[in-house]
Amino acid sequence: MAVSGKFLRGARSVCAVLLLSVLVPAAGNCAEAAGPAGYNIILVVIDCLRADHLSLYGYGRKTSPNIDAFAGDAAVFRQAVSQAPTTLLSFASIFTSMEVSEHGVTGLDRALGDSALTLAKIFGIYNYKTAAFVGGLNLNPLFKLDQGFDKYFYIGRTDASFKDTIPAALAWAEEKDAKGERFMMVVHGNDLHTPYVFPAPGLYDKGFKVGRRFKALSEADSPIFAVYKRKMRAGNGRTITLTDDDAAHIVARYDEGIHYADGLLGGFFRQLGEDRLLGRTVVIVTADHGEGLFDHDYFFHDFNLYDDTLRVPLIIKAPGSGRKEIPGQVRLIDLMPTMLDFAGIPPAEDAQGRSLKPLVTGEGPAPEEDYAFSESSVGGKAIRSARWKLLRTARGTELYDLEKDPGEKHDLAGAEKGTAAALEEKLFARLAADAAVSSGGTLPAKGKFGADMKHAAAEQREFYETMPGMAKSPAGR
Repeated sequence: MAVSGKFLRGARSVCAVLLLSVLVPAAGNCAEAAGPAGYNIILVVIDCLRADHLSLYGYGRKTSPNIDAFAGDAAVFRQAVSQAPTTLLSFASIFTSMEVSEHGVTGLDRALGDSALTLAKIFGIYNYKTAAFVGGLNLNPLFKLDQGFDKYFYIGRTDASFKDTIPAALAWAEEKDAKGERFMMVVHGNDLHTPYVFPAPGLYDKGFKVGRRFKALSEADSPIFAVYKRKMRAGNGRTITLTDDDAAHIVARYDEGIHYADGLLGGFFRQLGEDRLLGRTVVIVTADHGEGLFDHDYFFHDFNLYDDTLRVPLIIKAPGSGRKEIPGQVRLIDLMPTMLDFAGIPPAEDAQGRSLKPLVTGEGPAPEEDYAFSESSVGGKAIRSARWKLLRTARGTELYDLEKDPGEKHDLAGAEKGTAAALEEKLFARLAADAAVSSGGTLPAKGKFGADMKHAAAEQREFYETMPGMAKSPAGR
């Protein structure tokens, strides 16, 4: 029997959830809840990793030898789409299998509602041990993404790396395995995120003549990397114009970050093998969002709804499944149903995603492709089908034929008015339905952090609205 999120909204304890969902016998209690036998689950999330900068996905630089090797006997999804171009919104979608408008975490001033039936809560109901090893301000427990986790190992720095989270995650997994306890854990690293924290440059940027003003940026300036039209806003109101070499240097540093994170993950995968965990564990590797590397005049990710920031890698390794290439479109909201399916657990009825297990194992009918809906924290919205991608932003409406124009360079909104109108109608109908049942709430007022996040949300919107060439048409209706 599926867990009914609609029915359970507002339930105030796991015990109440269990009883109302008829997940345990009426005579039982929370401590006696028993679930089906299933695999351990490990979800690895590489922050800011866009798919097309992995060598596995055809990139020219060999950025990911360990991830490539890991994928040798795994399912590789070629068109995986994030529901948001920023960490907080995307993780909320991953943890609830809900689009942004439905889970209600629409910006840095919003938190997940207490009634949300999260991935960790459901696994806990079925006696899985649960843990998350994460870092960065967007995953602060005050956003309430920690709901249901037995352990929420949080590093409150933007430069939190896999070198910080992997050792703690391995120790926890080994402890649970030694006790014979099934587990689900999330391992996250910010190694590709600005400010760059990996070793000094030299792997890919030899010979670049970085501009003097850019090279002289102080440590205080380094987090300010939202660059539009090659204009970088630094501290004290300064604006720095980037040269081609400056831009190439930034992209090279990003690629070095991939190579660095790949090395750390290689060690993680080897240790899982040495611990003999891989034979009874499903390991999923993905990203919360990508990065705009000047492909559409923008560097960073928060506002960008092009595939630069929404198309992410997705690799699923299940015991005995073998190598598969999956060309069809899937979404990050599909991860919760997939993880639960591999564990033998039914999904919540509110889940907007669907299980990808049939695609990984080849057992049963493959799920039908569905539209992917994505939203930014400043009002941008997107709908993506296997062929078409429509964006509604402050510029207006844009439409791209992904089969002929995967780089999204040629806007067809004027030439394909019928297609644009149909997609736009579907987009706003879906988001209106999502918003009608939204369960998010305002960020709890917790001193400096809450004030900082509200200030950051306002600053993001101000920066977005003052980007050069940005039209004044509304993103919504």
